[in-house]
Parts: sequence; C-alpha cells; structure tokens
Amino acid sequence: MSHNPRRFTQPVRLIVSVEADTVTSIDSLMKQGRQHGHRNRAEFVRRAIEKELARCKESFT
Repeated sequence: MSHNPRRFTQPVRLIVSVEADTVTSIDSLMKQGRQHGHRNRAEFVRRAIEKELARCKESFT
C-alpha cells in the first residue's frame, strides 16, 4: 500500500458518506495536531482504510 498519495500509480476516487459526528471528530483530531497532523480529511480516511485493511489481512493469516 502506498503511503504517499501524490505517487499513486493508478489513483481511484472513492466517495464515502459518514455521519456528521464522525467528520467533527476527525476535524477535532486534525486541529489538535498531535498524531493526526496531516490536516486533510481525505488523507485521514485513506490511512484509516489502509490500517483497517492491514488489520483484516492479519486476521486471515
């Protein structure tokens, strides 16, 4: 999985819907700048998807 979204070889746009509370929580974390200082919701979601995918793959091995 790529860790640099500017260097994707085959980028695909993914549109997701989430609750407003989730967006508020993401924005709050990004403003704190601790762990999630990337200041980009899309990057936050991309990383979350990659982490969950890795976690799911581990459970199958």
